[in-house]
Amino acid sequence: MLIYFHIDELARDSIVASALKKESEERGAKLVYGNRFTTDYLLRHWQIFDAIILPSLLHYYGAFPDASRLPDNIFILQTEAIGQATGTLKRLNGKYFGSDPVKYAPWHRSVCGFLLWGAAHLNTFHEHCPEYLPKCRVVGHPRLSQSCLASPKKRGESDLPVVGFVSRFNLLSPFDARTPFESIMSSMRFDNTMPIYEGSSDKDVEDMFFTEVIDFRIMLQIMLSLDPKRHKLSVRPHPRENRQGWQRLAKKMGVEITVSPWDQPFSHWLAEVDCIVTPPSTGLYDVFFQGRRPIVIDNVVRSRAEHILAQSDDRNQILDGICRPQSIGEVISLIENSNVPAPPESVQQRLEEQVGASIARKSISNILDTIAEFTAAKGMPRSRITSLFVWNSLVVALSELKALKARVQRRVEQGASFDLTIRRRRWIDRLT
Repeated sequence: MLIYFHIDELARDSIVASALKKESEERGAKLVYGNRFTTDYLLRHWQIFDAIILPSLLHYYGAFPDASRLPDNIFILQTEAIGQATGTLKRLNGKYFGSDPVKYAPWHRSVCGFLLWGAAHLNTFHEHCPEYLPKCRVVGHPRLSQSCLASPKKRGESDLPVVGFVSRFNLLSPFDARTPFESIMSSMRFDNTMPIYEGSSDKDVEDMFFTEVIDFRIMLQIMLSLDPKRHKLSVRPHPRENRQGWQRLAKKMGVEITVSPWDQPFSHWLAEVDCIVTPPSTGLYDVFFQGRRPIVIDNVVRSRAEHILAQSDDRNQILDGICRPQSIGEVISLIENSNVPAPPESVQQRLEEQVGASIARKSISNILDTIAEFTAAKGMPRSRITSLFVWNSLVVALSELKALKARVQRRVEQGASFDLTIRRRRWIDRLT
């Protein structure tokens, strides 16, 4: 069996790609890495794969825009923790049916299999397309697989505790170096079909900026308030955020801040920090699954709540009852005294609903089992050795040229803008 796996955001998805490749090889199968370039420009011309794993229906549409020539081997496996977390299905629907289910009907009808993180994701199919239920399997959150997690870093008695800050400022500091003008234009409500605006008729892009600015200001105050002789500071930039912004800021602040390597998996970073400070984030699923106790800062400024969109991560039901201090002083006290309270029982319920907590550690195996089940009757193409050699050669040649051009132009890789060079593919191989 030959499988294609799309890596959308390197730091987020590469660990899953590595784990899938390793277990595929153990089963006598082969997995090929892809990125936005190979998916959008090469994939439709190479009908050599038994299974193609993409993160959303819109990725499928971008790769195969001709509705009359759709493949029958597409599997949708989302990479973001967007489920029925806010009490509605709006944002989840977009991953599986597109922003316009009627327009994208040929594509979602032709999907071979929907690989769902948790049982709650089945609700969207019960509600909108019950005829697709035979094509659905709950496999668990792949980044919570045993092969994707990292062991906590051992510390010596003289090592200072590390306070980790989860950064989520992709509007203020976007990875593609957009200006604030461009960020506003691309995110404003006018002529925008983003599901996040559903149910928020009185909100617009300025509300999203407001919450980011508040969170950023609070984070800076916490950093400047901590005693550098008692704590180390580590920042985890969002995959769609410009990490260079933090690097420049750390120099201007005069505070020693470690910015995590841009391509480091989130679970590996979690293993290196002792305390976690974060705005509301989908990363909370990973944090709670690994038994950590985060400090969520969304309640420090009361007026922030007036600017939250209905479909925002800020309304995630996993936030109910967890540690959400009311002031910066309270945050500092929690950090210094290491007394973050345990989360309520409801958190475990949310983890089971949204990420399949009870099966997540075997999610990589579950994914491959499902693909084998759904493709068993299709038969495998023969004599693909030459085609695969040409594919790999073309990808390597184009990726090396793109990487060379980036070095000449002094463009740095960030988020989705990475190249599948020989060095990068070997790096992904070694992650697990």
